Amino acid sequence: MKRFFYILFSLFIVFNQASSSQKKYGIDDPSARYGGLALIQSNNGGGIGGFYEFALNSANHLTANLNFVFVKGDNDYPLYDPYTSYYYNTSYYYERENKTRLNFLSLHIGYKRLLFTNQIANNFRPFLYFNAGPVAAIDPPNVSDWSTRMKNIKYFYAGSINAGGGIDFITAPRSLISLFIGYDYIHFGEKIDIPSELPPPGEDLSKYYTGKQDFSGLVIKISFGRKF
Repeated sequence: MKRFFYILFSLFIVFNQASSSQKKYGIDDPSARYGGLALIQSNNGGGIGGFYEFALNSANHLTANLNFVFVKGDNDYPLYDPYTSYYYNTSYYYERENKTRLNFLSLHIGYKRLLFTNQIANNFRPFLYFNAGPVAAIDPPNVSDWSTRMKNIKYFYAGSINAGGGIDFITAPRSLISLFIGYDYIHFGEKIDIPSELPPPGEDLSKYYTGKQDFSGLVIKISFGRKF
């Protein structure tokens, strides 16, 4: 959870600089068209995406997003041992059998509602946001050999719903930086990311990781867009 606080603190510095700019740009643009890249951080991992946004009028926008996320397991982050000053980030650590190698590819269509478009005389605009669409899970087996993983990839599909809010910062007449924080609901019909070796019969499975169905959780996006 600490990584979320580090990200939020860094974003606060960036957006504070943007919002304190002396030069202001109008936000009431009923024919706006934006496209760009987004950096993504969630409970499941991090990734990158692309987006396209177009205005229906000054306050109502439609969006399309294509995202690719590298999923991380609970034990996939390097650990620091304060007693030995050792980081567990050796090649063995990264290629171990129980490493999560799952990836998500999602395509979302969304609705963005800009708030106070006629009341804020500044270069930032708060918004509410909702989107939904299919998610494909690219799930190679959790084995260390690369060629074996590539030959045995499995694909799983689910729907995803994403809702939250954020702020757009108009940093120049044709560019913006956007911060979004919300909740992402992803639930598959069966467990995925199943370990290559399961506990022996008779063991209490609740003590072991045996795969996962629900990947819902907090999501943070920072987007960099250009106006067309």
